[in-house]
Amino acid sequence: MSKQGRNEPCPCGSGKKYKKCCLAKEAAPLSSLTRQKMRKTEGELIHSLLKHVDKYYSEAAVGEAWEEFTVWGDLPMDLDTQPELETAFLPWFVFNWIPDNAEIDEAEHFPEMQVAKHYLEQKRSQLDSFQRRFIEEICSQPYSFFLVMEVEPGKSLSLRDLFLEREVTVHELQASTIVKKGSIIFTRIMTLDDCSIMVGCAPKIIPPSYLNEFIDVRATMEKKLPEYDQHYLLEYSIELRDIYYSIREELQNPSLPELQNTDGDAIELTKLFYKLACKPAAAVEALATLSMVSSVDDLISMGEFDENGELQSIDFPWLKKGNKHHASWQNTAMGDISIKGDKLTVSVNSRERAEAIKRKIERRLGKRAKFSNAVIESSERMFDEVARQQNSGLESASQESEALQALPEVQAQLKEMSEQHWNAWLDSAIPALKDQTPREAAKTKIGRQRLEALLIDFEYQNTLQPAQPFAPDVDALRKALGLN
Repeated sequence: MSKQGRNEPCPCGSGKKYKKCCLAKEAAPLSSLTRQKMRKTEGELIHSLLKHVDKYYSEAAVGEAWEEFTVWGDLPMDLDTQPELETAFLPWFVFNWIPDNAEIDEAEHFPEMQVAKHYLEQKRSQLDSFQRRFIEEICSQPYSFFLVMEVEPGKSLSLRDLFLEREVTVHELQASTIVKKGSIIFTRIMTLDDCSIMVGCAPKIIPPSYLNEFIDVRATMEKKLPEYDQHYLLEYSIELRDIYYSIREELQNPSLPELQNTDGDAIELTKLFYKLACKPAAAVEALATLSMVSSVDDLISMGEFDENGELQSIDFPWLKKGNKHHASWQNTAMGDISIKGDKLTVSVNSRERAEAIKRKIERRLGKRAKFSNAVIESSERMFDEVARQQNSGLESASQESEALQALPEVQAQLKEMSEQHWNAWLDSAIPALKDQTPREAAKTKIGRQRLEALLIDFEYQNTLQPAQPFAPDVDALRKALGLN
């Protein structure tokens, strides 16, 4: 009877490849024993290697290695604020760090090789073959970024190297209960006897929204060296750690989004205050053209009057014809004008609009309007106020929304609107696809990579929140784009 091929359909009839079905189950007991042996060896070696550092290196070695690991970011060696110190740094320090003696007196030089390699030279005869193999293998493996393709909680993770584009299944008990499919991790993988584990996984889990950034980095690397391999990644290790720490900083201290108005100006909520030296009706007559009305009388009729029929107060919009960023718009709302007695207030959302309306008021009202002051609201305060208002009405709004969406006729309409939206999305220019449409991106290799990154992010976001009416059907989108 011929031997079952690893890539052939599994004889059990599951439809999966043999290596991903029964072969994996048959090999599980052996893999479990190998994993245990690898973890035991890892722990014993790190303990022995740290003692080796005490003997052959000065006290400054750990500090110098930490500075290099953190890309000279002036980060404290503090476990509370730097969890990488224990999870990723220690394995890197003993298995990857090579001292730089260029600026050190010759008498104080460290061995110019990995700590583990120096230890192997000194203790080779005292180590068993598995320990020697462990050291040789782990010292040859670079850190890289891996996309989590599948998760089997409490057992394993299926990973794809975002730079070497290899796929590997690692036997991880704890990590497989924490990370989600679609997330990205920075780690190093080593394999012995067909069993793979992670050694030195960084603690910050990266969302798939960063996938396109890794595609850009890989494209840059491929231009420099089209056939780079794991040895190149070892040489590129400082740049990879710099990427990790840059992303970690963004995730821990996210900057406020740069908001713009419909003219493309940065948002800066501003109120301008004037004292009027004329009656409200006279001010409205002077400013009426700003609202693009055809009749001043029609505009004034929108105000409030006293018992004698005199205008006392009025609010009207400042409008501009068309919009330079939206050709289909007939006009643009530039701000709001309010007149109450002898007070004129104008509200705008950018510095540019504030300057523009001040010039217009001066031309139309002259000395009849005296500028008092301007109040500018910070974007931070604006976000806080929006969040407060949203939170105050969130629960009742959510209940009303759920009740409304439960109606069959509403569900049918939402489904139809969602299908129309995602059908249109297939032919819309998407910034994450370098302004290509999904259909256009699907025609090229790098376009498909960017498209797959976007779809993975969609899937990931779907797992973070309850089902939404307009949540994308990722499987349907893949089918429509021929990515299955």
